[in-house]
Amino acid sequence: MPLEHAILAFLGYSPMTGYDLKKFFDNSVAHFWTATQSHIYKALGELEAKGWVQKELVQQDDLPNRKEYHITEAGRAELRTWLSTPLRPEPVRSAWLIQIFFAHGLQNEEIARVLEARRDMMRERIHTYQTSGQSYLDANASDVPERIRTLWQITLDYGIRSYQDEIVWLDETIARVLSLPPID
Repeated sequence: MPLEHAILAFLGYSPMTGYDLKKFFDNSVAHFWTATQSHIYKALGELEAKGWVQKELVQQDDLPNRKEYHITEAGRAELRTWLSTPLRPEPVRSAWLIQIFFAHGLQNEEIARVLEARRDMMRERIHTYQTSGQSYLDANASDVPERIRTLWQITLDYGIRSYQDEIVWLDETIARVLSLPPID
């Protein structure tokens, strides 16, 4: 399961709490993988049951104790196996494509507006990745080896490129939709 393996990989950097993991997800891989706090805690319980992580209670003055998770040797072995195993393509589920599939009862201009709104959202997403996403990567990659930084950059570049490609497709599709025959 990718969530469990992402958690193992983050814990490979350093021990973390569930809260720390959520911040890491939100600030580093959210452009291609998201996780809720509840999913993270559920996965941590499953990882602990499998022996892939160990929980340590860290005492704190004037604060509740921290539950810090560490990756185990068995967890490192599992992560290595998973990282080196090619994954099957995931099925595509896009609610907005369901809208387009069944839009035959809308006027061409109405369909085009839906596609144009999608294109605007893709442009905003690209801008976010190129600014705040890149800034976060740059600020947090200065202390890591170049190999790690390059792999992080590759994933950010993929996110940007996929949205750029979608914009090209949307531009072509808007032109096609506007030239459709009118509604019968």
